[in-house]
Amino acid sequence: MSDQVRIVGISSSPRHGNTEYLVKVALDAACETDDDIVTEFISFAHKRIEPCTDCRACVKTLQFCPKDDDWMELVKPLFAPEPNGIIIGSPVYFFDVNSMLRAFFERCTCLKKQKWYSEFPHSPPDWSVTVGGAIAVGFDRNGGVEAALTSILRWYLTNGMLCVGGLYIGAAGWQGLQDRLDAVSDDGIGISAAKDLGKRVAVTAHRVKAGVDALTARGSTTRRGESSARV
Repeated sequence: MSDQVRIVGISSSPRHGNTEYLVKVALDAACETDDDIVTEFISFAHKRIEPCTDCRACVKTLQFCPKDDDWMELVKPLFAPEPNGIIIGSPVYFFDVNSMLRAFFERCTCLKKQKWYSEFPHSPPDWSVTVGGAIAVGFDRNGGVEAALTSILRWYLTNGMLCVGGLYIGAAGWQGLQDRLDAVSDDGIGISAAKDLGKRVAVTAHRVKAGVDALTARGSTTRRGESSARV
């Protein structure tokens, strides 16, 4: 089995700017915790993600969403194979995550269709031992950053992932009412929170993987995502 702990970082911003900056800060901090940490960065900049329209094409064709856009390219690193950790960062648009990230989240319903349609040939991703952390960057310090963080955490929980916080429930960055694409670099509190978040995701993911590897080496029959405890 591999000793590497793989962490995927996602910036849902349509630009290479402040959100991307803070996600990369978190990934760099994650790498500082252990030599076994490997990271992968994904940017939504210049990509096209259509929203889910409940067209049911995935069920009718028995394949993942067939919409002709960039969604599959962007989501594949999250399930082929599942990473040990995920850090998602979003800019704040109207008190929440931006529409690209919301569309990305919605489209993931096709990954889980086998839960409701046994004939669907693809098993749902097993994110039961994947650790998630959230980052949000707002133009103002108080204008929806925590709402955006909560939306990301809700998506993790909906998909059965483990969640960690940073400073409070995630890393909240502030552009300081500046239009610069690197304005968040002036936000010492946000940078510190992103570093803390990256380290928490990495350390927790490393511990979870070590536990899974130990059970596997011991020949445990417990499947991923299930508890062997009797209640």
